[in-house]
Amino acid sequence: MDPCVVCYSNVRASRTIFGSKQFRKRSSSSSTSTSSSPSCPTIKDVLSGRVKVELDLALLEDWLDEEFFDVYSFPILSESFCMKLKDALKHIIDQSKMDETHLEDFGKRPIDLDSAGFSWVNNLLFHLVMRPLSRQLFGTTEGFDDLDWRQGYIAGYSSQPSENKGAQRHRLVPHTDDSEVTLNVGMGDDFEGGDLSFWNLRGTQEEGNHVGEFHPRIGHAMLHSGRHLHEVKEVTKGDRYAMIIWARSWGSLRNTTCPCCWMTRRQENGGRSQLGKHRCISSRQWN
Repeated sequence: MDPCVVCYSNVRASRTIFGSKQFRKRSSSSSTSTSSSPSCPTIKDVLSGRVKVELDLALLEDWLDEEFFDVYSFPILSESFCMKLKDALKHIIDQSKMDETHLEDFGKRPIDLDSAGFSWVNNLLFHLVMRPLSRQLFGTTEGFDDLDWRQGYIAGYSSQPSENKGAQRHRLVPHTDDSEVTLNVGMGDDFEGGDLSFWNLRGTQEEGNHVGEFHPRIGHAMLHSGRHLHEVKEVTKGDRYAMIIWARSWGSLRNTTCPCCWMTRRQENGGRSQLGKHRCISSRQWN
């Protein structure tokens, strides 16, 4: 792995990820090394998805905190990297206001990282963090073999919303994501309010029960199921930014299951309970 990647990440994250066996380089001079010994993945291997990253379970305990049931927090990006990325996106917004280009709508809605030229950020976090963690944390409970699609963007919230700074809202009402797993990374700035508030999973008897709130911290991530009900509370002072990556499993889960039925757990409820009854937006009732 290219050592420059370490400067993007938090120290604890670097120790956990690159301390895993897969990333420990074997010395060519070692008497135990052979030509068939696996080599450390390169950054190109990870970005392309050619290598299936495996993280050591023994190292995860000191890195991850379970805030609520199936909602995990952990440091992932360095503060300096978050600041640089955010400044770069703000510069793109400023340029788009001056130039009549295809970027002229930047800032009016959450900024898609692929469109802004930051696909590598999406790919790095997806392949290096989301896929290996999700297989271990959600593979059984959420019913997928692996994640194979992602979309990443920067969302902005402000006490004084403005498209000129890419912060279009005060808050975001309770909702679920169109994803199997969501990564939410705090990107700053200085703000008050803006907490992430969580309820239980959609399609369960406890789905309306409030379980707690988390105040975003720059460089810290939250990883949770897309069907976990959550909201962004009102920002009362300053600006709040977050990097959001949605990940799906088209090859396994979505290849066999209606997304609406998965969200409301109709298959588990057998369509007989009040939770599962008449709730599929893809059913004949709605089409």
